[in-house]
Amino acid sequence: MRSTLIAILFLLATAPTAGAASIAYIDGGDVWLSSLDGTQKVRLATPVVNGAGETEKWLAVAASDGGRIVAARNVPGRISRFSWFKVWEPDGTSTVEGPLNAPTGWTVYVYPLGFDVTADGKHMVYGYSNSSSCCPINFAQGTYVRPVTNSLLDPIKVDGEHPTLFGNRIVAQSGATVSVQDPGAAPYGNDFTPWLDVSGIGLDLRRTDVAANGGLAALELEQWTGGSQTTGKIAVLATQGVDQPPTFAVDCFMPASGVARQASLSADATRIAWTDDQGLKVAGTPATAEDPCVPRSPPVVISPSASEGAIGGADVTAFLPASAQPPTVGPSPTTGRHPAGGAKPEMTVPRRVTTTALASAKGVPIKVKVARLGKILISGSTPARILGRKGKPVVVALGSATARGAGTVTVWLRLTASARKEPNRLKGARMTLRVSHGGLSTTKGITLR
Repeated sequence: MRSTLIAILFLLATAPTAGAASIAYIDGGDVWLSSLDGTQKVRLATPVVNGAGETEKWLAVAASDGGRIVAARNVPGRISRFSWFKVWEPDGTSTVEGPLNAPTGWTVYVYPLGFDVTADGKHMVYGYSNSSSCCPINFAQGTYVRPVTNSLLDPIKVDGEHPTLFGNRIVAQSGATVSVQDPGAAPYGNDFTPWLDVSGIGLDLRRTDVAANGGLAALELEQWTGGSQTTGKIAVLATQGVDQPPTFAVDCFMPASGVARQASLSADATRIAWTDDQGLKVAGTPATAEDPCVPRSPPVVISPSASEGAIGGADVTAFLPASAQPPTVGPSPTTGRHPAGGAKPEMTVPRRVTTTALASAKGVPIKVKVARLGKILISGSTPARILGRKGKPVVVALGSATARGAGTVTVWLRLTASARKEPNRLKGARMTLRVSHGGLSTTKGITLR
């Protein structure tokens, strides 16, 4: 393998090191967080039923070195511009969610193809592959970059496919070449410098993950036949940041069962996660160039039905229920399914909700019953046509409060700044309220008066 990888020089300082603490992942449409040894697990979110009665499953998740977690959801198979994302903070609270959007101009949108968040949790990147209607059919591939806020502004387009992040710099693929964003351009600029050429390996390059300390890189290599992935390998290389060629002190393929994909390295380069035919695994990284790789600790199967594993700096204990009951410990060894856990928040809404009250300085009181402490967020959305727009429902009202423990909390719901400019449009409109707490959510539909 060493003879087939050609390193190309570029510029950059090594990213700061952070210790790995957990792995976030998707399992059955839910978002989960686990310790790296699989002994502690907690479900962060379940699928969401939207105002149209459709079930939106969680499809991708990213975990920052600083402990912030971001996940994206959609109705499986639906156009990607209807995607939504949610954020969990290192202390276990969740206050930010919004549309995972894209600029207009295409007929078919496919994203996220690669999903990651900067080390400080402030920006996220996701690859896309879009196409127009006939004729001719035009195609576009690249990466979207946007802040991790509920802003409705379009993301910025940059080059490269299936992006990951090294600090706040994008590592992306173009054919068989891995390129790295120049330091002064990160994360929104379009100046990239080639780093590795893997064209001699004989497999297609999909994605590259680089440990935050710059010590290792993991390359996802694949081959497809007749629309099915028939080969998937994870190559591990010893590196010295991304502005020098690899050292090749480690140069091997991870041992896997069947097709291996979705590699994730810990910030300190001591652990590696991937998904293969046996499920989501975490193992110690190799320390020699012996091929296949010899992990420093054997693989642990986190879940046989999980995927999209992302190692990050979150502390699992911050997300565990405050009750004295033992935490959820993951899937049954016989069914592979996770047991249910955590009570969803319950909303009590006034019989009559008016746009005048929502536009007032105080807003409308919503009673929310919760099972434990944590941040409570309520959003109200209406069909885009109500406001003379097109596309997915628009969030027109927001409210938040913090529960100090189990019980009922009053959350004051108010119109957003943009909705307060045209409240008359909302009279008679159907609004979907969504309350979120502790990674769980419920919805309720009301008619505005």
